[in-house]
Amino acid sequence: MDPLPSSERYRPREIRARRWVERRVEALGETAMERGLDPLAGSLARALLVEDDLRARPAIVVLSGGIRSTGHLNATSIGRVHYAAELYRANPEALFVVSGGPRRPGRPVSAPAMAALARTLGVPADAIREEPLSSRTAENAEEVAAMLGARGIRSATLVTSALHMRRARLCFESCDIAIGAASVPRIEGEPPARASLFSQALHECLGLIYYRVRTWL
Repeated sequence: MDPLPSSERYRPREIRARRWVERRVEALGETAMERGLDPLAGSLARALLVEDDLRARPAIVVLSGGIRSTGHLNATSIGRVHYAAELYRANPEALFVVSGGPRRPGRPVSAPAMAALARTLGVPADAIREEPLSSRTAENAEEVAAMLGARGIRSATLVTSALHMRRARLCFESCDIAIGAASVPRIEGEPPARASLFSQALHECLGLIYYRVRTWL
């Protein structure tokens, strides 16, 4: 995968288009839940799942699921960090990498808040590395791969939500990082628009198509 230039990170037109699509998908998901149709997305969701591989690897990488404008992590990010901390307790020799920057200029950065939460969960500060630049999954992979490669690490346990795992793993593998999937069980606490199985599955299908078109996979 070619590195994304800084000009590609925050293109206003793309940011607006991405947010427009996300809002429409979330609205469809909320409608599906209100009408009792959300379970119909089960087959599509199952097709996106990746088999977990929890064998110990030299690094544990946890991807941000979002941070609010208040600077507080959302439920998705909190759930991912909690699960990654559990994995670290079983593999305390691993480097613990938290990855997530601002979604757009002026927004809070996820990585420092994720690192702070990890420390409260017992992950030692000297085991944690922050990647605070990425604004999307392709950049998570690019930035973390550079960080791991500088330490001679070419494999990692990847922690993200179950339906996001397929796209995330493909991005990391495109950056020559062998991945053991550690999919987080369904996270509670998000609003209906984000919690909808329909919206999550549709979001990932659209993401896979877009990433293929952009040759990020």
